[in-house]
This record gives sequence, C-alpha cells and structure tokens, in this order.
Amino acid sequence: MIRFLLPEDCSKEELLDTIKTVNRSPLIHGCLMFRPLPDKQMEEEAANLLDPSKDVDGFTAGSLGDIFIGREGGFPPCTAQACMEILDYYGYDVKSARVTVVGASLVIGKPVGMMLLNRCATLTTCHIDTIDTASHCRNAQILISAAGCARLVTKDYVSPGQVVLDVGINRDQDGKMCGDVAFDEVEPIVEAITPVPGGVGTVTSTVLVKQVVEAAERAERAK
Repeated sequence: MIRFLLPEDCSKEELLDTIKTVNRSPLIHGCLMFRPLPDKQMEEEAANLLDPSKDVDGFTAGSLGDIFIGREGGFPPCTAQACMEILDYYGYDVKSARVTVVGASLVIGKPVGMMLLNRCATLTTCHIDTIDTASHCRNAQILISAAGCARLVTKDYVSPGQVVLDVGINRDQDGKMCGDVAFDEVEPIVEAITPVPGGVGTVTSTVLVKQVVEAAERAERAK
C-alpha cells in the first residue's frame, strides 16, 4: 500500500500533481481519497482528474455516471455497495420494496438510492428540508440512515418488521462512537438492524479490498 499524506493547507497544484502520479503509476491499481477535502473546488478538480479505472470508491463523475444510468463499469462508493451486499447476504430482496434513505450526499445517500432504483425498489429519499422525516421512515420496509447525525433515528421513526442499516459514524456527547440510530431504542422493535461500530463499516472495508483486486484484474486484462 502506498500512502500520500498531504497537509491540510496543501496547494491545488500539489494535490493535482499527486493525482497525476497515481494515474501514471503501474504499481497503483486503486485510489481511495479521504473526503471531504478542505476546499470544495479542489475536491471537484481532483475528482475530474483521477483515472476512473483507479477510482475504487465512486469518487469520479465517470464512476457515479455509470451508477446513475445503471451501467456496469465504474466502481460504486464502497459504503453504498456494502449496504447492497448486506441486504443480499441476508436475503432481503429490494425489488418493489419500500426503501427510505435518510441522507442525500454523493458519498452514500444518492449513490445507494440509485443502486436501489436500479433494482426496482420503491425509493424515498429524506434530506435536511424533508417535512416529517419520521413518517417516511416508519412507512419503509427497509430503512437506510446516512445522515451523519448521532441517534437521529429513535423509536418514533421505526415500525415492527423493518430492516435498518445504520451507516452513520458519529461521536456522542461522551465521545463514544455511535450511529445515526438510537440502537437500544430501535433494536427491540425492528426485525434486523446493523450495529455501530461493527456493522456497515466493517463490510465497507471488505468491499474496498474487493474493488481494488477487481481494478488490478481489469488492468491486467487490458495489457
């Protein structure tokens, strides 16, 4: 593994030169860039420059475009793919299912929403301006929370029989890691729920490794 550690105040030129190095190197098959970057414009330029074939976390417009039009090619964001892997592993078919996603970021909310739509789920996306988010959540058969808000989803947001995927990674007032879901309140009500830590995040790491290996295999076949 090769790490490029840039200072928070690095210049745009330094960042873009690093991306160019990644693109040129035959020893690098996958690139994971930690986001958000301090400068939004720099982040967009970096996304435009990175070779989509090495984008193993759905960072580039090319990768996201493949997801949005339902075309195989680019790699989806690892966390979004992890959600789909969990549902598949436990046999939850999303076709026609009512699915509510809380959060609309390009990192998870929008990509996982499009992946669900590509499988014919009936999708509701909640965001900061959604009125009565709780009612949308209660009506879902599958609830995915990716709002980044500690313990946002309480017992008033859920219904018996639901499957809940908690994507949030937060710190509570005591500094303890927690998800978007108030686990102790919600777990006795729903059919299934992922914990934080040890849930979606663990699968995300596995998906990242899988997609790096696939990127390397694609590069080998292209020689």
